[in-house]
Amino acid sequence: MRTKLPLPPRPISLLAAAVLCCLAGLTSGCTGTNNGGDIFADMIEPFMAPKPSQVARQAFNVYDADLRRRSIAMLSSSHFGHEEPYVRMYRLLIDDQDPTVRAACTHALGLHGTTQDAPTLIALLKDDTSFVRWEAAKALQKIHHEDAVGPLMQTLANDEDADVRLAAVAALGQYPTKPVFNALVGALTDHNFGVIQTAAQSLSLLTGQDLGTDGVPWLDFAGEHPGTTLFAAKKQYTFMPYQAPPGKLSKIKFWDKPVVAQPQPPVGLAPDQADDSGA
Repeated sequence: MRTKLPLPPRPISLLAAAVLCCLAGLTSGCTGTNNGGDIFADMIEPFMAPKPSQVARQAFNVYDADLRRRSIAMLSSSHFGHEEPYVRMYRLLIDDQDPTVRAACTHALGLHGTTQDAPTLIALLKDDTSFVRWEAAKALQKIHHEDAVGPLMQTLANDEDADVRLAAVAALGQYPTKPVFNALVGALTDHNFGVIQTAAQSLSLLTGQDLGTDGVPWLDFAGEHPGTTLFAAKKQYTFMPYQAPPGKLSKIKFWDKPVVAQPQPPVGLAPDQADDSGA
């Protein structure tokens, strides 16, 4: 009869091992400068989320651009990222020499900025780095400012990056003016299909019509509806706000009904705001 060998012990997690080691040290009367509580804190510290103050300090690390970028991204996506001290930080660091940090700050201002940030975002439409310009155009989808109209149209006409042009086309959908209408009709001839499709969507928002991606019906419609009647049936421009993915705790608490983000108008644009200034 074969003798059964004892099963090897089941492996334990690293955190459980740390806790057991700490308890063993406490029960064996370990000595040293740290007390038991300090030892336990030192052992679990790598597993704990950093404090906001610590992340904020890391955002000013002059030696590590990746650390600055990660810190800004972590703060701006947190539930307290809209608070004024952090918004001031995004504004302060948006001129960082590293483009990834500038992009992170631009994204953060798009999430939490106000109309006073529009001039900064408009200037970043001419940044040397395409993904910074892309973030600036996306941020201007969420912040309404009349001074952005001309620069967004210039971006649409001249930027070599299709993603930047697409973001500019989407942002222009909140400005019911004839020059914007004409620029969007012109975008229907762009060589990138995403830009064309988004231009048609913006035209639909501005006019309330669904005339496709061919420019001729849009021009015919404009000819039949002069002046303010061109935008008489315009729809409310909205964007979908950022929603953080569910964390482990929220997944465990399955009985809590998740809060679903709802479309909202840009900062500075009141719901159903009429604007006939460009007719």
